[in-house]
Amino acid sequence: MPSSLSWLDFSEAERRKMIEIVSLFKERDTRDELGVASIRDSFADLLFPGTSTLQTRARYFLFVPWLYRHYETLRLPSAKIAARLKQDEIALIGGLIQTGETASVIGQRSGASLHRFPSSIYWIGLQRWGICQFPGTQYQYQFWLDYWQERQRLRQEVDERAGGEGIRANWDPDLPPKAEGFPYQANFALIKDEARYLKDRLQIACADSLLAYLVENTQPVDDPNAPFPWLHPSFESFPSRLQSWLTHARNFSEALHGAALLYNLMLAERIQSEDLVSQYQSQVAAWAEKLRARQAAWYTWNRGDFWALAAQSGANIPAGSHMFVDKWLDLLFERGQVAYPENEMNLRAMVENRERRLKGVRSRFSSQSHLGRWSGASFAGQIDYRWRVARRISNDILDGLRAGDINHAPP
Repeated sequence: MPSSLSWLDFSEAERRKMIEIVSLFKERDTRDELGVASIRDSFADLLFPGTSTLQTRARYFLFVPWLYRHYETLRLPSAKIAARLKQDEIALIGGLIQTGETASVIGQRSGASLHRFPSSIYWIGLQRWGICQFPGTQYQYQFWLDYWQERQRLRQEVDERAGGEGIRANWDPDLPPKAEGFPYQANFALIKDEARYLKDRLQIACADSLLAYLVENTQPVDDPNAPFPWLHPSFESFPSRLQSWLTHARNFSEALHGAALLYNLMLAERIQSEDLVSQYQSQVAAWAEKLRARQAAWYTWNRGDFWALAAQSGANIPAGSHMFVDKWLDLLFERGQVAYPENEMNLRAMVENRERRLKGVRSRFSSQSHLGRWSGASFAGQIDYRWRVARRISNDILDGLRAGDINHAPP
């Protein structure tokens, strides 16, 4: 049976470094002024596992393992991997730009000064999709690679005599070979075997997700036609399970969008900006009208099922977040009817109290200096659960499935 790599105790400094690395993957698509990110992220993980708001294109799911697998082939020492990785990821930026990729290149503007490289942005996703079979953090993988390679060498000598199965690989053995010229020449277009591989990984590792369903059953969707996943043109043909998930996600997104707009309206009033006040008053009015257009949805929404689904991904939803959302919805939909603007003063008080409780002395309602740093729009966008990223990734895979094949370089 294959050997597994067991972990030794780390020093406190190393432990803190691991925690810092993992924390980089927390969602930052919008500021979480009212503490609802855990709910948002639970649905995003359910619908689009392995994605993050910093991701751009599907082929990065191959770029990163191609680099690391190459280092393993070279038996590059752990002490040299970080520097070599940065060098190659900078080369990849240039390689993509050189071949005409003018958008979605991570680091296109920052270059060598980039703070977050694709290897860190995609690491969790690579594990979630089963492409990376190493169980730890990126730092752990690089740190322990010398030890793993030595164990692999010793075990290989034994296996040659005893016919054993060897040490478990860090990367999926079915990973397609790297493209010719990579990383100095690269583009985002997946060839057919690469697209088929990513589709298969989703079907195996994330079979219940909307992302897996999209790459198996739909066609690419243009951005303007589907700004939210529940507006996908094939929604009516989705399995009932996915339709139910998206309905819950939509209800939460649309209902809580008002809290975000109201928060910004209140800040605009505090700085006495007539233009911003007028802008947010119009947006709040449009939001309320949008809710009334779906009156039946609020009357029939089973919030017990919503909360059960929110917990399904294993998200740790704080009690305060649960209470705030429930109270907001209770005030907003009294007796199954949209109760805005009748309850506007109560809703305003909820928003202010929630932000004060979360931020303390940094609250924009109590600190003039923090209010002065308000940009004019904070947490103002409607939640889309990383759909912008997931749509681009699914489109890449769907386009690749219809593409031809090209030659590859040896791995």
